[in-house]
Amino acid sequence: MRWRNVSWLPARPWLGAQRVHIRPSRAGLAFAALLLALWIAAVNYRLGLGYALTCFAAACAVADMVYTSRNLAGLALAATPGSPVFAGSQATFVLRLINRSTRARHAIHVAMLNSQAAPQLADIGAHAETAVTVGVAARQRGWVAAPPVRLSGSFPLGLFVAWCHWQPDARMLVYPQPEHNAPPLPLPAGTVRQTQASGGALELAGVRAYQPGDALQRLAWRQIARHDGEHLFSKQFQPGADTPTGGPRGSIMLAHAALHALPPEARLSRLAAWVLAAEQTGLPYGLRLGALTLAPGLGAGHRDACLRALALHDSPQRQEAP
Repeated sequence: MRWRNVSWLPARPWLGAQRVHIRPSRAGLAFAALLLALWIAAVNYRLGLGYALTCFAAACAVADMVYTSRNLAGLALAATPGSPVFAGSQATFVLRLINRSTRARHAIHVAMLNSQAAPQLADIGAHAETAVTVGVAARQRGWVAAPPVRLSGSFPLGLFVAWCHWQPDARMLVYPQPEHNAPPLPLPAGTVRQTQASGGALELAGVRAYQPGDALQRLAWRQIARHDGEHLFSKQFQPGADTPTGGPRGSIMLAHAALHALPPEARLSRLAAWVLAAEQTGLPYGLRLGALTLAPGLGAGHRDACLRALALHDSPQRQEAP
């Protein structure tokens, strides 16, 4: 059987011994040549100790083959997608290697197929699990599937390599990339923002994770410094107590058909930028996308619903995520 003709593992497999493939490594082939030389020397010179050494070394190789296979066999595998991302960024998936046995697993290499990225090394204790994060480029909107991975290991002696392929059954939604320097929101006549209508002020309501399109003036530098710059945060504001109106007057309906002069993907990119801008300014917004109409609203849930509709517009894979 050719090594490439190996069936893919299911979504959450239990790696039985029949699913783990094994072959000699380069060191194993050199060790086999050494055993052959020892055997020939023992036969020619009738060396009893030579026979004993050869048999002992062969027994060690057989034991290494068994333990190398058992290092992978019996693992449970699961995959979890990360949060939705925008096109042009990196989609991350968390691969969980679960060890339900009483023996630890060592030096398991996790590598993405068809990728130049270096393999990641994982050790799993007894009755424990290890999470490995892999990333794939999200080049376009819609669903992006988790990349196929190869699990392999040559523990303990390195004479054999045990391996298997795994296609995780996980996917992530990719939003359209927001248009850079998009035009201002198309505010309808009579729509007046709170600060213009009443002169009221906005009060700080808290912080949230930075989203593309957030103004740089709203970056929460204190929270960013607390995390050593690893994560970005934006300030959120709400109407102050001295504001009689309590929010913007009127709402805005973002219509896909109104952007007929733009190419199809450019329309979705501009609508994505406008959704982020409307959410940032606190102006209730809705979305009219073909036969789909989302009523005006605000909040993270409404924003995600609009971005999801934009990501799946005219997409053949509009079914729900698993």
